[in-house]
Amino acid sequence: MSCCGKGFCNFQFPDGPPLTDYSVTNLNAQYLFLPYGTLLQKGEIVRLWMESGKTKSVIVEAKWPIQFDAQGAHAVGRDQELPWQLVAMDTGFELEDILHWPMHDLANPNEIPVVLEFRHPIEVKPSLKLLFLQFLYKMRNL
Repeated sequence: MSCCGKGFCNFQFPDGPPLTDYSVTNLNAQYLFLPYGTLLQKGEIVRLWMESGKTKSVIVEAKWPIQFDAQGAHAVGRDQELPWQLVAMDTGFELEDILHWPMHDLANPNEIPVVLEFRHPIEVKPSLKLLFLQFLYKMRNL
């Protein structure tokens, strides 16, 4: 896969969990709008990826099918309205394109769009004490 023309920045994703269908704008994304649906299910471990080639493993917290009506887009089965501005920002789509997807030129009437919601695992950042102990261990083993 190449992220730019002429092959200047070719990269391949390392082995691991499956990748999401579309890239995200940042690896801390909470939502991903998938206009053609997805086979990914709730509870799966997947990797978010950016066009730069960076990846991060996350858990699919929820999968919300999207229904469109005169007022806009609504997540089926969700008590609260999705934060559509955040969905658009994380996905990299224009907000108006998402809210009026059935009228978009690329819309497929046979596919149900979905929004995936992600849960990020807690990453323990090393304390200053731990970094100092690691440094001492390396010095001792030289």
